[in-house]
Order: sequence, then structure tokens, then C-alpha cells
Amino acid sequence: MMIYVKLIANYREALPPQAINGVVEMDVPDGTTVYDAISKFDIPLDDTSVIVLNGLTVDMNTRLVEGDMVTAFSAIAGG
Repeated sequence: MMIYVKLIANYREALPPQAINGVVEMDVPDGTTVYDAISKFDIPLDDTSVIVLNGLTVDMNTRLVEGDMVTAFSAIAGG
């Protein structure tokens, strides 16, 4: 099934050359989770990252379906 991964800001550096506008299309097997998809990229998978599925915060073990978009960007602390 085809999904999309979008990396924003400094995370774009982890995308392969075929990415367009920060988005790469990936063919993944059924049962692939958010974690499975995003762990293929060299980005932190801790509290320094914000990872969302179709614009919503979900558990990293959420299974993906055809056409889903996983987006990741660096969390910004302010105050």
C-alpha cells in the first residue's frame, strides 16, 4: 500500500533525493505502523519530535492505511 511521509524544517535533511516538497511516497506492507514508517528516517523518536498521522496525534503503534500521511517535525520549546 502507498503512504506518504512528510518531514518538515531541519528533518527534511533525512529525506531521500526523490522527495518532493518534503514528502516521499512509500510502498509499505499491510500492518505497517506509524513507528515502522517513521523509523526508516534518521530523526529522533523521542520527546524532541512531533509525529502526527493525517494531522492528528496518535499512538506510534497505530496501523496505517492506504494514502495516510505521517508528518514529523522538531518540537519547539518556548517561553
